[in-house]
Amino acid sequence: ATSVTAAVNNEAWGLVPSNENGAISVPILPKLKNRYYGLRHGESKANLEGIISSDYDRGSTIHGLTHKGITQARQAATDMLGVLSRDAIPSLVVYSSNFTRARQTAKECVRALERIVNYENDHLPDKEKISLDVLIDNRLLERGFGDLDGTKVTNYNYVWPLDLYDAHHTTFGVESVNDVVARVRELIVDLETRYSDKDIVLTSHADTLQIMQCFVAMVDPRQFSQYRFLNAEVRPLLQNPTSLPPPAPLCKIAPATTLTESTLPGADSEEYRDEE
Repeated sequence: ATSVTAAVNNEAWGLVPSNENGAISVPILPKLKNRYYGLRHGESKANLEGIISSDYDRGSTIHGLTHKGITQARQAATDMLGVLSRDAIPSLVVYSSNFTRARQTAKECVRALERIVNYENDHLPDKEKISLDVLIDNRLLERGFGDLDGTKVTNYNYVWPLDLYDAHHTTFGVESVNDVVARVRELIVDLETRYSDKDIVLTSHADTLQIMQCFVAMVDPRQFSQYRFLNAEVRPLLQNPTSLPPPAPLCKIAPATTLTESTLPGADSEEYRDEE
């Protein structure tokens, strides 16, 4: 088996990655002229099954929202109204990953927003009903997890500690943190060219959103796993390190020094678990 040295020491398990050579190689963003918000998908069937779902052919056709996930997506509209002004809703721009769970979340949230605002305004003769579109962009897709796709979510525990140390690692064929940063940066730069002074919602997945929020906030994206997005959570993406929530370090997993590509964690692992 191919041996992958993971020089993850106690320092790297704290808040600051210790390997300077493992930092991202993507330029920071210029000052943004639009306002961005991250929306994570609601609870999905893959969440309930406890499996990693990152393959495009499967993720874009199955593993949609559960009934609870649909409710969460609709409730996200209320959260959206908490961070946006009512006047911003008619011109809101909404993008989504093409994975079923993200696409459904965006559409359910948007329909709920329309119902709320249109009901509030239906007694005003000069107010037109709003109708919002959901635009698809594959740069918002789930982070690719290579050989780990379809396996237990506990296998994230063998990737995230390495992410803390090296933004370029592709252990088990996973998409590197650096590559995720590159594609979300490209998306934001494109949106900055296309729009001005707009409120833009980006509906995506936990790792992708967490990497994006760190990058936008000018915090080392290798730390993304310490800033978790909950299902259907709405969060402003600001160019300010203080905009991030309090970190939750990966302190429940025992560090390893060497990982082999033929060794996956056991299905009965009781290690720290989080679902994409």
